[in-house]
Amino acid sequence: MKAIVTGSFDPITNGHIEIIKYAAKKYDTVYVVALVNEAKSYMFTMEQKKALIALAVKEFDNVIADAYSGMTADYMHQNGITMIVRGVRNDSDVEYENSLADAMKGFDSQFDTELIRCGEEFSMISSTLVREKILASESLDGLVPKNVSDMIKKWK
Repeated sequence: MKAIVTGSFDPITNGHIEIIKYAAKKYDTVYVVALVNEAKSYMFTMEQKKALIALAVKEFDNVIADAYSGMTADYMHQNGITMIVRGVRNDSDVEYENSLADAMKGFDSQFDTELIRCGEEFSMISSTLVREKILASESLDGLVPKNVSDMIKKWK
C-alpha cells in the first residue's frame, strides 16, 4: 500500500522524520510531499524543500521525496495513493487533522487518514521555530537532521 506524508516542510524537522519513520515501516511506499499553501509565505523554494526532504529521507529505501503545487487529492490520484499519514502534537492538531481527513473523504471515499501522535520530545518542534533559529543564526541541533542543517548553512 502507498501512503503520503504532506506538509509545507519549510524546512523538514525531526518531528516530521518521526512520522516518516513510522510510515516507512508500515507502508510499502511513502511519498513525502512538500505542498504549497497560498496563505503562507516560505523561507525555502519548492526545489529547496524537495532537496532537504530527499536528504532527510535518504536512509529509507521506500520513501520518495517530492514537491507539488496542486491539490493533494490530485497528487494522490496521479500516484495511486489512498492513505494519508499525518502527525499531531496536541488535541487542537487532532481536531484540525480530523476535519482535513473528512474533507479528503469528500474528494474520494477511498482516501483514509492515519493520525500519529508525535513523541513528547518532538511536540515543541515546528518549522516556524526552526526558521526563527535560522534567522537568528542559532544552532539547529536536535531540531532537524544533521545533513539538513548542513545544507541550510550552505544556503543561508
